Amino acid sequence: MKPILDTLKEIRKLINRFSIEKGYKDTRIALVGGYAVIAHGIERTTKDIDTLAIGSPYGSFGKALSEFLKYELKSKEMEVKYIPKAADIQDPFQHEIIYLKDPKGIMPRVDIIIAQYKWELEGLLTSKPDKVIPINVLPKPYLIAMKLKAGGPKDDHDVIELYEILTEEEKSKTLELSKLIHKDKKLARLMKPRKPFRDKEDKDQLL
Repeated sequence: MKPILDTLKEIRKLINRFSIEKGYKDTRIALVGGYAVIAHGIERTTKDIDTLAIGSPYGSFGKALSEFLKYELKSKEMEVKYIPKAADIQDPFQHEIIYLKDPKGIMPRVDIIIAQYKWELEGLLTSKPDKVIPINVLPKPYLIAMKLKAGGPKDDHDVIELYEILTEEEKSKTLELSKLIHKDKKLARLMKPRKPFRDKEDKDQLL
């Protein structure tokens, strides 16, 4: 866990320096993805560290941050790859993304997703710090919204697990967000109680 915490601490310091040196205001970064699910108390395994970030002016934030990180991490031999908006066909959000990768494999890969929706910004603004993790963690309703939109099998499982620990207020916000992103039907389907699966008994094969 220590390499992950050290990595997040370093990312937070770099983001803060970037904001000051490059004049970006209202910069926010929060933990999302698998490690955010873990931070909310769900047992899970994951490899990469996913974060969500934004700063003003929004239009140039992602590209400028990637160039800053490329320069700052050059001495540490970290690979910094910038993916423009809509360039990653596997991303249903079509975000700008910055990938930070250690070729030696000592540090985990970090994905910095650049927020582009108002509800994502709202989630970042309402993110709160964790006792252990050195950056804020995206609140559960917004994390569920991201996973509903992502739509992979692991994401669906995370939605089910996270929903079980929501307060009534958080459930209300989750439903509001799911309607906003047109995923309320999917949320209802995932939350529908499942009938226990029973194998059919081959009576003709019994002794």
